[in-house]
Amino acid sequence: MADEKPKPVPIEKSFLVQKFAKLRFGTTSVVGYSVAGEETVVQIPELNVCFDIGRAPHFSLTSDIVCITHSHMDHLAGLGYYLSQRAFQGMKPGTVIVPREIERPVDQLLRCWREVERQGTPYTLIPMSAGQLYEVRRDFGIRALATHHGGPSLGYALISIREKLKPEYMGRTGPELAQMRKQGVQIQYRLEVPLVVFLGDTTIGSVFDHPDVQNAQILITECTFFDSDHRAKAKAGKHMHMEHLAEVLPKLNNRYIIISHVSRRTGIRRARSLLRKRIGAEQMQRIHFLMDFEGARDEGDVENVGPPPADTKE
Repeated sequence: MADEKPKPVPIEKSFLVQKFAKLRFGTTSVVGYSVAGEETVVQIPELNVCFDIGRAPHFSLTSDIVCITHSHMDHLAGLGYYLSQRAFQGMKPGTVIVPREIERPVDQLLRCWREVERQGTPYTLIPMSAGQLYEVRRDFGIRALATHHGGPSLGYALISIREKLKPEYMGRTGPELAQMRKQGVQIQYRLEVPLVVFLGDTTIGSVFDHPDVQNAQILITECTFFDSDHRAKAKAGKHMHMEHLAEVLPKLNNRYIIISHVSRRTGIRRARSLLRKRIGAEQMQRIHFLMDFEGARDEGDVENVGPPPADTKE
C-alpha cells in the first residue's frame, strides 16, 4: 500500500582511529566530525563531495568537491592544506564552492598560501547564491540553500537529475519516440531528486520549508544546544536548539536525519536522552547523531581511507 512505512534498515556505525564518524545508510556513507566550535567536516564519499573541510583530515582529500557553508574557522581552516595536499598527491585540482559574498577573501587567502608555499597550487573556486544549481555533470548537481547563521551562509543539496518520459508518451515504440524527437517534440521531463542535504550552521528559519530540505533521503542538520538554559546561547550564536528541531520535525519527510555540531556543554549521551524525552521514541527511529560512537566498531586507521602516499619527494 502507498501509505505503508518503510521497514527499518539497520544502520552500520563505525569510527576511525581518530574518532571520525562513519555511518552507512544503504549505499550512501556519511563520514566526518562535527563538534561545535572545534571542527566540522562531513564527506559523502560515494558522491565525491565534502561539506566544509574542518582541519582537512586525510579522508577529505579524496573528494574532488568541497562545499563551504560559511567563513568560520572551524569550517574552513584546512582549505589551503586540502588543495596543497591534492596537488602534492598528483590528484586533480579541487573544486571549492563558497557563498558568493566570500569568494574574494577566500581567493585572496588561497593566493597568499601560494606565495607562502612558493608553488602554484591549482584550484577552482565556484561562487554560489541561494537557489543556484551547479551542474557537476548531466545527472548530478549541487543546489545552494539560504541558511540563517548571520553573515553569508549556505546549505547544500546534492541532487540526482533524471530525464523521464512524459506520461502521455508511455507505450509508444522506440521508432515512434525517435521520430517525435526529430520533429522537435519534448517527450521527456526533468526530475530532480534530492539525495543528501547539509545545512551547516543555522538557526530555525525558512530553509526548513525548502522542498529539498524536507524531501532529501538524508538530511544533515546542526542542533547545537539541548538544555533548557541554553536557549539564549542558541539565539545569540544563531544555532539550533532542541526546541527548534522539535518544531520543524513534523514537516520533514527525510528517511534519515543526522544531527551534527552538538556542543560539548551537553554531550551526545545527554543530548540523545533529552531529545528522546522531547519528541518520543517513534520520531527518534530516524534520527542519528553523527558523533554517537556508542555501539560503533573501529573502522581502522584514518590513513587507510585517504589517497595513497605520493611518489613525489617532499
